[in-house]
Amino acid sequence: MLYLLILSDTEKSYDSYSEDFYIGFYETAAQAAEVAEYYLNNVTGFCDFPCTYRIIPKEVAGEFENTSSNQILFIQGYDINENLDEINIIESQCYITQDQAEAELELLKNNYKRTEWTVSSWTIGQNQWQEGFCRN
Repeated sequence: MLYLLILSDTEKSYDSYSEDFYIGFYETAAQAAEVAEYYLNNVTGFCDFPCTYRIIPKEVAGEFENTSSNQILFIQGYDINENLDEINIIESQCYITQDQAEAELELLKNNYKRTEWTVSSWTIGQNQWQEGFCRN
């Protein structure tokens, strides 16, 4: 099990859209919460505007405990609305091989109609979104 940390800008979220920042995957929920608190108290944008966070448990396919890799793959499918925001997001569990992720991507594409699909690589414990944000 891994834990995905997502921070959200609540003032920029509306109806079916959430202004989300995918920060990273962590080995424990406590690690993810510690990173979230750091961002909310210290990182530009996150500490300047009303932001919240959520931690989502994610299963890892395969023998994750028996691998020395700290890389995982993660799939998302989504649509784009008239404001060019990502909506109707679906997410996969985590995968340790490209073959696993590609096979799951095909299954997801057959079961969910989305206009966009991504397979992204993440390093466990690394903050993928490292900079803050500003508003115009």
